[in-house]
Amino acid sequence: MIVKTISHTSTKRANIEKLIRYVFDKQKMEHDHLGRKSLTVKKYIRGYNIDNWADQFIENGNKRNFNHSKRTVLRHEIISFAPQDNKLLTRDILKDFGKYYLQHRSPKSMGVCGVHYDEVIHIHFIISGVGIDGKSTRISQQQFKEFKIKLQEFQQQKYPQLSHSIVDHAKKKV
Repeated sequence: MIVKTISHTSTKRANIEKLIRYVFDKQKMEHDHLGRKSLTVKKYIRGYNIDNWADQFIENGNKRNFNHSKRTVLRHEIISFAPQDNKLLTRDILKDFGKYYLQHRSPKSMGVCGVHYDEVIHIHFIISGVGIDGKSTRISQQQFKEFKIKLQEFQQQKYPQLSHSIVDHAKKKV
């Protein structure tokens, strides 16, 4: 599986809402032909009304212990699976990946994810840049690489049938 990350630094409510609405767009989250229903996984987020989630992210961000102009307000991260594995990706497997990612990527952060059923099934995560304790949840590139390797190990141990989605994250970039 491929993991991508994008940092968002804007504190504007409109920008936060735009990201949330993109991730939770009903047309992207359902696939009638395959009978796939929308799937949302949350951590430290109350309710299922996406209009309230922006307020919760903003409220949590306001608890930041140290403010500076280049702070990350939200992380938008995506894990993508190989198209050959689409038929093997059940709702339970996708939910398990969502829970694992939110729990292990940034344990003290608020987070929510939604699955998009495009040609390539992928999961979008929105993770707060500050933990519920008010501290930044920034990790180094090396720590993020180590997390991706652990995520890959989780996939290989628990879901070996997703063999097309294996990416060697331990391999150095050329």
